[in-house]
Amino acid sequence: MQKNTNVLKSSEITTRLFGEIANLPEGDRQNLINALYERELHNFDVNRRHPRKPSKIPVDCLIDNLSFTHFIQNISRSGAFIETELPFLTNKAISMTFTLPGDQAPIETTGKIVRTDAKGIGVQFEEVLSDIYI
Repeated sequence: MQKNTNVLKSSEITTRLFGEIANLPEGDRQNLINALYERELHNFDVNRRHPRKPSKIPVDCLIDNLSFTHFIQNISRSGAFIETELPFLTNKAISMTFTLPGDQAPIETTGKIVRTDAKGIGVQFEEVLSDIYI
């Protein structure tokens, strides 16, 4: 492919990219989407102060007098993603109690919901859990 030194408008760039992608063989398109996905995951983790660790930890939660138990899907010293189909709004306060694998003492902490989607809620802990090993 020749290098194009012309300055293109945003819409022209988009049209050109779609055309190039559409002309790729199916396997190359799949490789491209996989590479973009991996890049997105890498950039997401690189920008975190505290890397997350995949997990399956039972957690007891309390939000607005509603008590429920679900699972932490990933955790870091500063937050967690909790699997739930219950609908919650961001900025809601949450209290949590959970025990890390290999530990005996439960951790009781509070935080706020900073993200919601169809799979669950992202929680930012009120205080960084600096004394735990994740």
